[in-house]
Amino acid sequence: MNTKRNEYLLNYWTSYPEMPHGALKWGRVEQSNTHNSTQLYLGRHNLTDGSFKNAPHIKVSGVLIDGDLIALMPANQITLLTPNLSKRSAGSKAWSEHQKWHEFLGYIRVFFKEKHFQEVKTPILVTCPGTEPNLEVFETYFKLGAKTIKYFLSTSPELNLKKLLAEGAEKIFEIAPVFRNGEKTNRHAPEFTMLEWYRAFAGLNSIKMDSIELIEAMAGHLKVDGPKEVLTFTVAELFKKHCNFDLKPETSMAELKKLAEMLSVDVDAATCIDDYFYLIFIDKIENKWAQDQLVFVEKYPPYQAALARIGADGWAERFEVYWRGFELGNAFHELNDPALQKQRALEDLKKKKAQAKTEINLDAQFFAALEFGLPPSAGIALGLERLYMALRNLNEISDLKRIY
Repeated sequence: MNTKRNEYLLNYWTSYPEMPHGALKWGRVEQSNTHNSTQLYLGRHNLTDGSFKNAPHIKVSGVLIDGDLIALMPANQITLLTPNLSKRSAGSKAWSEHQKWHEFLGYIRVFFKEKHFQEVKTPILVTCPGTEPNLEVFETYFKLGAKTIKYFLSTSPELNLKKLLAEGAEKIFEIAPVFRNGEKTNRHAPEFTMLEWYRAFAGLNSIKMDSIELIEAMAGHLKVDGPKEVLTFTVAELFKKHCNFDLKPETSMAELKKLAEMLSVDVDAATCIDDYFYLIFIDKIENKWAQDQLVFVEKYPPYQAALARIGADGWAERFEVYWRGFELGNAFHELNDPALQKQRALEDLKKKKAQAKTEINLDAQFFAALEFGLPPSAGIALGLERLYMALRNLNEISDLKRIY
């Protein structure tokens, strides 16, 4: 127990004072242990010879500790603003890391504004978070008198952004918090930040070029090395290269199951063709390229189309982008046929039910927007924490969340 400190706090300290006028410097006391002695500093200022403004006869040595918040006054006097009552040291880097993260978000916004995109804001609390079968949702309830309405936290702003495209928007982006239940790993968090951007009257190649330029621009802002080369593979090319298998749009679940057995891929948890495809892809193909290569994987099987068009060649017109071991984003040449989109959405709901996921209803406004007319468009959803982690060589998404 620090008797001198306790005496000062009890008998002399003005408890939690307001910021004093005339302060020269302020901040946290930092402790330095050198040559078997302890010294306290505010910046470069040595505090061991100072005294307290409200008790000039008491020297700071033995009273202040690492982490105290103080103001340095004229005549080398100190005002103790807030004592450190915790066990934390002054060396916490949480705010410094958080500040870098917000600077990064600022660079993202500048990038899109320079390309003449309009930033938009869509609801986080929604009646339909999307129908993606493998995603579990967070649900809550709005109560107004006897009326109760179920809402969900958004898993993606995609549906609401497409409503804006139908209303006339052409180049839009949103940086939005999104929420996915049941996901927590070193690269997954229940809340994370999604960047989505869309180009009406455009195709996938324009989104691909945006992605390359964005990653190179962010590498420049953060003063790190960007990708050394950009590669593009079709899914069929990767299956041929890594699995010696001729994947076709019509390849059946039975054929994928047989392939998994030949490759010794554990597929015990598989229940549908999507499962067999992804278990093989993750085990034998994903990230089998150099870390400094920016890789686009395109032309997925039709059952992997989600909200993307299926081309005349039978492949889903979408791509995923990888860099430094991270899957960064997922892009679609957007499906805008309302009848076909509703058919897929209903199939998704059946898959969700089979997986015992939370029941949801379709977004009637989204389908009304499709019926009004969604122009030929392309868009992408990109995880900003993952991009930031790739740029800064971070391994844990929790490094960005530790302030909360």
